[in-house]
Amino acid sequence: MSNKTYDEKSAIRNVIIASQHLDKRSSKPVEDIVSDICGLQYDPNPTIHLNHYMMLWNRKSDFAVEDLDAAAYKEFKITEAFAFKRNMFFVPTNEFAIYRAALKDVVRWGSSDESWLAAANSPEDLAAEEELKEGLKNQPGLTTNQIWECLHLSEEWDAYVKHRKAGDLSFELPIFRAFYRLKRKTDLVTCGRNPGTFKEPLYILKENIGIKEWPNAGIHKNEARAIIIEKLIASFGVTYPVHISHITGIPTAEVTPFFSKLEQEGKISPLKVGKKSCYIHWAKTGLLGQCPDQDTEEVRLISPMDILVRDQTWLKTFFDYSYTFEYFKKKGMKWPLSILVGNRFVGYFDCKMEWRTKRFLIKEKNIFDTAFEHHEGIERALQNLAAFHGAEDIAWR
Repeated sequence: MSNKTYDEKSAIRNVIIASQHLDKRSSKPVEDIVSDICGLQYDPNPTIHLNHYMMLWNRKSDFAVEDLDAAAYKEFKITEAFAFKRNMFFVPTNEFAIYRAALKDVVRWGSSDESWLAAANSPEDLAAEEELKEGLKNQPGLTTNQIWECLHLSEEWDAYVKHRKAGDLSFELPIFRAFYRLKRKTDLVTCGRNPGTFKEPLYILKENIGIKEWPNAGIHKNEARAIIIEKLIASFGVTYPVHISHITGIPTAEVTPFFSKLEQEGKISPLKVGKKSCYIHWAKTGLLGQCPDQDTEEVRLISPMDILVRDQTWLKTFFDYSYTFEYFKKKGMKWPLSILVGNRFVGYFDCKMEWRTKRFLIKEKNIFDTAFEHHEGIERALQNLAAFHGAEDIAWR
């Protein structure tokens, strides 16, 4: 297969869609799907169901919100963690330490997790961490305010918050820094979220839920990166170093050597897509021969935060599709759900769920190909999405 050219993108798209569990919904457990696609980005935007729920709705058969919540907050088979580009993700609990080691020095907003943690690592800070751990020992899941009530520091916390809002960063106690440090290291685990628009988190010490040490703790950064980069290549099926860099935040110059090593080991093979030099994972090569011209008509409505569409250049390369997306930048912003029919993007819906009235509102329907204007599968997918939200009515603006 080395250096073979595929000008017909349909075959490549089929590989990608199958690798992402988007060709047919999987019966695998939540944690296995999350592992296969390398995490679910947590997103608090309540326009419709949150991104992590949407990602699994598109991929898991008979998915319900409770399935993810149970896996994350009751069974602790997946955990919230700062992962790609220092954003919040759900990752499998048994892989958390690998993600942390691989991504701890990714720089964003002027610092990395590693440098941020090192900046507050004095004996006083370490003592504050131990004080906080001792105060939360054997405690159930608590909100931030409940933690400080429990430790009799509510007045100090209120003053701290007030000063921060006023731009005064000088008022701070070491134990407050310790709180953020323990969250960042996931020594404090999110063990639930309260009802409401932004789902306030509940925190608990990892030891209180039986985790004395994370699996794979102490893994070397390069070993962790080798694992994560190969997993990501497999999760897309076909990709290239710049794409993996854009997804993870690891500089391309640091990603490329891992591609070279994987190629030497026979785990990936070079592949030409038009003029683009790409790589295919060895486990996905068999998918290339599976009737690329006989596209499935399965319909998926892809969230704008879905990992499949997070890199517009990669998306344009393989799917000839892109879109603009503004996030919390203006009132009435679009929340485009890209319409994937088989292995083709044919347009998007701009939707909003009115939770109070239980109406699923379609603000805009944009179909690029008139052949899909009245496609029954698209209408059915939209009805299924409204049902997933518990909507009693679909309304068009």
